[in-house]
Amino acid sequence: MKQGKIILIFFLAGVGALSFFAVKALADISDIQYPVPQLGNCVSEADCRNYCDNPENITACLNFAEQNDLMSDEELEMAKKFSAAGNKGPGGCIGKDSCETYCNDISHIEECISFAEQNDLIPPDELREAQKVRDAIRRGVKPPACGSKRACDSYCEDPSHMEECITFASEAGLMGDEEKGDAQKMLQALKRGIKPPPCRGKEACDEYCQQPDNMEVCMNFAIEAGFMGDEEREDAQKMLSAIKKGVKPPNC
Repeated sequence: MKQGKIILIFFLAGVGALSFFAVKALADISDIQYPVPQLGNCVSEADCRNYCDNPENITACLNFAEQNDLMSDEELEMAKKFSAAGNKGPGGCIGKDSCETYCNDISHIEECISFAEQNDLIPPDELREAQKVRDAIRRGVKPPACGSKRACDSYCEDPSHMEECITFASEAGLMGDEEKGDAQKMLQALKRGIKPPPCRGKEACDEYCQQPDNMEVCMNFAIEAGFMGDEEREDAQKMLSAIKKGVKPPNC
């Protein structure tokens, strides 16, 4: 049975995920010996990270990461591009955490996207999504009332904010025709007072609705929201009727 799809709006797609790496997961290397001569004789993971947070040491850290397979090819390539850009990101941020914090703020979207474009730091598909968000804001389309990607991930999973988020995603061109159709069906169902399953987010709702005890509430919402065709709806109603009679569905 096809389940209704809950639309999640990650409206800073790509921008908040700008990744600037120094050395990744030193703790994953169980046989690493301290001090590490290649990294200024650092004596612990924290000490090595502090060493690699210094832009002057980025070349040594990248060489060490590459030699010890601490980073994927993609991560190394991005880190080298960041190094070639002067080891400082938008707003003068240094390192992955500070740059993510800076670029998660929607007020910095212009600067962060420009930096990513100029230095080829975002994959093309993610860059296009980020550009759509930027262009929508330029046109005066009001974004959801949340200030960062992380905040908006949570904000837009709340059914009470779904209309606001879907409207922005639609105006920004972040949704295809099928997604728009499903989103509008969901909105209309919510406006009619149809109660959605008590879960937030696609993964959580997929897991929730796969449990036999939760199938009734999920199928009722899918039927009322119009997510099913005639044949699917008929099969679902037969299943609901059986459940109401006490017939327990298979645990699958």
